[in-house]
Amino acid sequence: MSEKNNAILRFDNVSFDYNDGANIILNEASFSVRENTKITIMGQNGAGKSTIFKLITGELKPKSGKINIVNGNSVAIARQVIPKEQFLYTVREFFEQVFDEKDYQLDMKINNILKEVNLKTNLDKKIKDFSGGQQARLLLAQALIQEPDILLLDEPTNNLDKDGIGDLIGFLLTYLKTVIVISHDADFLNMFTDGVLYLNKNDNTVEQYWGDYYTVLEEIKNQIEKEKSQNARAEKKMKDAKEKINYFANKGGKMRKIAKKMKEEIEEVEDEKVIVRKDDKTIPNFEIPFDNYNGPIVQIKNITIVNKEGELQTNKVKIQLKKKEKLLIKGPNGIGKSTLLKRMVNGKDNDAKITSDVKIGYYSQDFDALDMSMSVWDSLHEMSNEVTNQEVYDTAGRFMLAKLIKSKVGALSEGQKGLLCYARFIIQRPDLLIMDEPSNHINFRHLPVIADALNNYKGAMIMISHDEEFLSNIKDVDELDLSSFL
Repeated sequence: MSEKNNAILRFDNVSFDYNDGANIILNEASFSVRENTKITIMGQNGAGKSTIFKLITGELKPKSGKINIVNGNSVAIARQVIPKEQFLYTVREFFEQVFDEKDYQLDMKINNILKEVNLKTNLDKKIKDFSGGQQARLLLAQALIQEPDILLLDEPTNNLDKDGIGDLIGFLLTYLKTVIVISHDADFLNMFTDGVLYLNKNDNTVEQYWGDYYTVLEEIKNQIEKEKSQNARAEKKMKDAKEKINYFANKGGKMRKIAKKMKEEIEEVEDEKVIVRKDDKTIPNFEIPFDNYNGPIVQIKNITIVNKEGELQTNKVKIQLKKKEKLLIKGPNGIGKSTLLKRMVNGKDNDAKITSDVKIGYYSQDFDALDMSMSVWDSLHEMSNEVTNQEVYDTAGRFMLAKLIKSKVGALSEGQKGLLCYARFIIQRPDLLIMDEPSNHINFRHLPVIADALNNYKGAMIMISHDEEFLSNIKDVDELDLSSFL
């Protein structure tokens, strides 16, 4: 049983914050991870999940406390995305950067590890020429080639197709070393999780649970209900006591002494109340406005894909989208789905025409539509010349971004960047939504709300998504499977 294994990683009273204490992530947090276990880190967007990874790798240092990787065990991380500055690297250069010394057998090692993640490619190919799903496989392979004792996976299912997720699950079930995972994909996590590290945003500590993912979710849910019930009982006792105090205080004499004693009891009851953990918070239901654009919004005559031989192949289609029409583009990683959407957004695809005066709302899997140097405030304001300051504040608050309104977009967590995109849509009032993996990076609690907003959107929509549970909540969607052209 996993609990009997020796600890391989310990956090002892670790504290960490950003902005000189303005944003506390950990406050004397302690936990341990046992060797050869599969552990999930759970918490709302911005709670500090990726920060814990950076503390484990040494990229960040704790303000106080100790992080102990037992016996000097090695650590490697598969991050969420490949940095833009590495897009011009070849595959070989991408792997070379994780080694301090030249390895004359590196090409052989790269080819062997790429087989593990089911990716076949030329080592001179540029990173920018891979799809998002293929880049996810490269990130995993880059971590694995280091043969770490502790493998960190940050949203490893993002951009992976069904086969890719299946390959990853199969790999993790047979992987005999320690794995710590951040992911919003509950079904994926439940396949292999031994336990959960839960970031409690109330007191900035880390709670540890053992059991499969759904069991832990239920345990946390029951704990939250217990906290709510405890507060409800305390509120009732306080209300009853206050009514009696008012009665006794007006009677005079000994009754006033009773009223004084009851006031002291109220203070004790107040101390019994607990702060219900913030991780239970979900963004409220929202609507993406549509200004009732009439006429064709998108017309597609041809679609170019990458065939099995790696060559470009053009295929005739006849697709027209008007308001209230949704199109899901399906197909395996690397076939050219995201490239198609980017060319449409940038107006560079002559075979896929978006009517000239159509307002496009774009959710890119790598957040290309966001200017990372802007503040959240400016990023929201730029979506409309007519939006008021109050509307910007209100929209930011709705998506849990109010406290980050002055922060740079680049400083947000990936999940917060995703929520910012949806906040921008509310202000923009788009005629067409182009959504490339719209559930990527988003906390699982928010996903039903977002799916409902997309389901009720009145404009036209083109979408790519491998998240079947998310898609099941969006109705009346036409499908175009690009693999049918192969």
